[in-house]
Amino acid sequence: MAAQECHNHTTESLKARFAKRFLLLLCVVYVFACSSVRAEDFVPFVIPAKPNLKSPIAVTSFEPIETNDDRLSTKDGHFLRGGKRVRIWGVNLSFGANMPMHEDAPHIAARLAAAGVNSVRCHHMDTSRWPRGLWNSKDGKTIEPEALDRLDFFIDQLARRGICVNINLHVGRAHSRYLDLPEANRQYDKISNIFTPVLIDAQKKFASQLLSHVNPYRKVRYAADPAVAFVEITNENSFFMWSSEETLRILPAYYSNILQKKFNVWLSRRYGSNEQLRKAWSEDVQPLGKNLLANPNFKTVPSGGKIPKGWQLEQHSECKALLSPRRHQGRDTVCITIDKADQTEWHLQFRQGGLSLEAGRYYTVIFEAAADKPRKVGCGVSQAHSPWANLGLSRQVELAPKWQTFRFGFVAKADDDNARVSFAFGGSNVPFYLASVELHPGGRAGLSKAESIRTGNVTLFADNESPQRTIDRMRFLAEAEKAYFDEMRNFIKNDLGCRALVTGTIVFGPLGLYAQSDMDFIDGHAYWQHPRFPGRPWDSGNWLVNQKPMTDYPAEATLFRLAAERLSGKPFTVSEYNHPAPLDSQAECVPMVASFAAAQDWDGVWLYTYSHSSDQWYRESLNSYFDIDTNPAKWGFMRAGTAIFRHAKVGPLNSVEFIPLAESSDLLSSLANLHLRHDRDMFRVLAEHTATRDKMLKMQLVSTLGGRIGSKNMGGFNPEFDWYVEDGKGFYMVRGQDAAAYTGHADRFEQATNGQVSIVGPEFAAVTVSAVDEAAPNHSRKILITACGRCENTGMKFSEDRRTVGRNWGGPPVRIETVKGTVVLPAGRWKCEALGPDGMPKQEVPISYRDGKGILELAPQHETLWYLLTR
Repeated sequence: MAAQECHNHTTESLKARFAKRFLLLLCVVYVFACSSVRAEDFVPFVIPAKPNLKSPIAVTSFEPIETNDDRLSTKDGHFLRGGKRVRIWGVNLSFGANMPMHEDAPHIAARLAAAGVNSVRCHHMDTSRWPRGLWNSKDGKTIEPEALDRLDFFIDQLARRGICVNINLHVGRAHSRYLDLPEANRQYDKISNIFTPVLIDAQKKFASQLLSHVNPYRKVRYAADPAVAFVEITNENSFFMWSSEETLRILPAYYSNILQKKFNVWLSRRYGSNEQLRKAWSEDVQPLGKNLLANPNFKTVPSGGKIPKGWQLEQHSECKALLSPRRHQGRDTVCITIDKADQTEWHLQFRQGGLSLEAGRYYTVIFEAAADKPRKVGCGVSQAHSPWANLGLSRQVELAPKWQTFRFGFVAKADDDNARVSFAFGGSNVPFYLASVELHPGGRAGLSKAESIRTGNVTLFADNESPQRTIDRMRFLAEAEKAYFDEMRNFIKNDLGCRALVTGTIVFGPLGLYAQSDMDFIDGHAYWQHPRFPGRPWDSGNWLVNQKPMTDYPAEATLFRLAAERLSGKPFTVSEYNHPAPLDSQAECVPMVASFAAAQDWDGVWLYTYSHSSDQWYRESLNSYFDIDTNPAKWGFMRAGTAIFRHAKVGPLNSVEFIPLAESSDLLSSLANLHLRHDRDMFRVLAEHTATRDKMLKMQLVSTLGGRIGSKNMGGFNPEFDWYVEDGKGFYMVRGQDAAAYTGHADRFEQATNGQVSIVGPEFAAVTVSAVDEAAPNHSRKILITACGRCENTGMKFSEDRRTVGRNWGGPPVRIETVKGTVVLPAGRWKCEALGPDGMPKQEVPISYRDGKGILELAPQHETLWYLLTR
């Protein structure tokens, strides 16, 4: 097949095995020929906020969390309860949704339990003041009693239904604001609160207030309550997180002084003297080579033109700028004036492309610049072609009326014969000037003459650095980060006596994984096509979601990167995951993550998010990108996800390969070098050890930090995995003994399954088939088929390219695009009923028989995404 990715072909032997296992819960979907999707194929499907517990697909068998015997523990890299393996299938609750009113809490807990949810992640409780958060509405310095009472009652209602909670201690609290400290340069005090003692103390104080609190409805401290199963120290927070280097380089003086002092103490312990430090950092220093840029001083301008030869002006979204040679403060310059700019920096760029860079080689960019008034300009080196990837340098500089010389060194991330140096200057109308721009190979430098560990003035970053100086900084940051997380975990576990399982934050590359290596479990987050905001961050009227099914883009898929973040001996969870509305393909979200996680044998998944609000439980339409409580394309698949993942109706791949990330003799230096080459991308790290996406469809890949290597085979049934793309259209399939998940384009199903599955419409669909009883494998008497195309509100108004609806989300009722087709059933005499949005049977669906096989027709007239088979 042309242009395919990750395709595990079905061999003749597999076909024979499939035929023998036809009694398994493997469906065959044939969609009767139909024309393009019609308006009438969208039908209202509002899943009630108050569940009908008489529904035949509702999970009604659960064990309340009451005693220490119900507490979660870990063994051999997995979660246990009462000595039995447990997988977490959960949702997030955000902001005020964690604190519903007492009259709503039982219904919410019951609805979650009925879908099979067994954990709630309490997220963003610390961000806002009451009623959106825990803090009082007056000064935000103390916890609001009513907020805590509601949380107490809600935790009790959840625990009664077997649902444990994951308490997030720090998500959005900026303690610096309430301690009269200088404002940090990252939202929510992130990065600064990892190393600033007073901010660490503030985090400990809040942890003590919350975890030492006695829940009056359960008569136990949070710290001792088995229903409080997990504690997360800080959300998405690391020295190695997104844009962290830029944050660290421009820390406000109060914070930078603290970190520099710690760095100099670390260097003193490591080297003992300036002489030893200078010697180590002098290795592999390099002088500057020849300037690679043409016309670096802008003196050559084509006749009749204003743009210097060799340079280009790039303008997007009606933004406009002008270039002109100008004498400024005694210098010959190119003056850049802006006629129109928006808030997006890259919409205006001055650049030179056609440059050749070598992967792993060190380069230095030098330029002189000034501006009429203070303003920011971005300087970067990236590809001059799609996908425009950064090649090692992305910095933002503060220009002023006084001329400054900037000098930035970097290591090229990849070979490229069409790279570019660019200056991005959208976001401001202030004119600025460039007098020269240079790009040289080389330029590495060690300890400067003015720096000394005796005086404590060795800076964390230098404009140009020798390899060892860079490695030492990475080592220091990794050790400092790990020390913070270990200290916080010890405080929570030992000082507060908390018996919950504790994690620090999500994995940010190999050094971030090292920092989390002594936590109780390892966690990750991912979003497919997270909304982008071209102007102001989180502007609800100006956002874009690219219409890209993940099924079509396995090379970019989030799931492989997540799988690469797993660490041997530790349970692995994904505590935030979503394919946001209004993606046309959003129905793929739950089937894909549930089946992939099951096959890779992960230990927990929390979808983000059930709701953001404490008082909108009864709405009947989509209201945001992420809320899934009223989104049938996601919530409608949760019961199937319970079967596939939590109840392991799709079992794990039975072969496991353990991949050592680094040599144990110098673990941190090895990890630092990996981090420098691959940043946060753990899949690229594993790819150095022959890991491929195709390989991940055949076996589990697990990282080790200088520990176990080799592989093992656990035996048993191996799920069948298939993921390929041909001519831009993808197909994804996972089939286990008692469940299957399919996502993809209609015309791919027949080819991908050798005629066993065939869909003609809608254009893109997600289908799951899952046993929803507790029968032994292959003996189910109750099968749920869930099928859905698109999902939209009534009156939703899309842009022409369907990348946004702005604020035009429409209103109730929410509608689904129904799937038309047939299902060839396992052997036996079956009865089928189409279920209503409340999960109750509303009409019988006829089953015909051909050659002894039952054939069920799925059709829009049934106005459902749920079909229940019983025998």
